[in-house]
Amino acid sequence: MPLYEYRCRTCEHAFEALVAARGGEEVRCQRCDGTELDRLLGLPARGRTADPDPGTNCRGDGPPCGAPWCGREG
Repeated sequence: MPLYEYRCRTCEHAFEALVAARGGEEVRCQRCDGTELDRLLGLPARGRTADPDPGTNCRGDGPPCGAPWCGREG
């Protein structure tokens, strides 16, 4: 079952809900039980790299990433 993020138009509450691929139950707001929801666009999770060195994740072409292993200063 995919996990979707929703925002209620009535109370502005944002929440996540598992939704069956075949449809089924209507998604309702967890706070106000409303049905007027906007499904938000989500991004897929970043996959792991084959390189075990976590320092290689910082490309070095922008501000420091803030990771403890980065070593770059602002």
